[in-house]
Amino acid sequence: MLPEEIFSQIKVVFFDAEGTLFTIYPSVGHIYALVAEKFGLKAAPEAIKDRFYKIYQARRKSWETTPESCFQGWREVFLETMASFGTLKDPEAAFRFCYECFARKEFFRLSPETEETLSFLKQKRLRLAVISNWDERLRRLLSALKLASFFEDMFISCEIGLAKPDPAIFELACQKMKVKPSQALMVGDNLEDDVLGARKAGLWALRYPGGSLKRLFAR
Repeated sequence: MLPEEIFSQIKVVFFDAEGTLFTIYPSVGHIYALVAEKFGLKAAPEAIKDRFYKIYQARRKSWETTPESCFQGWREVFLETMASFGTLKDPEAAFRFCYECFARKEFFRLSPETEETLSFLKQKRLRLAVISNWDERLRRLLSALKLASFFEDMFISCEIGLAKPDPAIFELACQKMKVKPSQALMVGDNLEDDVLGARKAGLWALRYPGGSLKRLFAR
């Protein structure tokens, strides 16, 4: 929680998306397993999840932040992950089906008190925006989750060519929102991407540890 004398200077609150506003449900492994079974391959969700994260961590930092590179990156991660467990009937169709699953609200859960928190901040006349390392699916997902209307803008890495924790994405967001970094607060679950990245750009930052989102703003 920020001290009142600092919080009173804040004009814009930026939120991370996944891990902060919402979480994947039940897990990446479960979603991949559902898709795999639909395309003729059975595998255990936990085993898929473990394999997915190893491949994702190895590949993610090499992606360029363009729509094409992000899409291709997710394609490679999916196909390489599933190849560890057997052969899909139609790998390309399976990937495209899986890709769209991550824009569907049934595979996500809002963090506790997300809507209440955003409403509370709007009532305090604070402007809200999103800074996320996602891709174009985020806009569709936030609309499906009925959160999009809370936000004045969204700064999505695969659209703008910048990614957290690069201070440049926070600087750009402040420029677009026409506020000084010292007048902006970043809220996110990732210490490196959200908190340290924002602070390097001169923003205030709070780490969301889970549980009630609104508790971060209790005065």
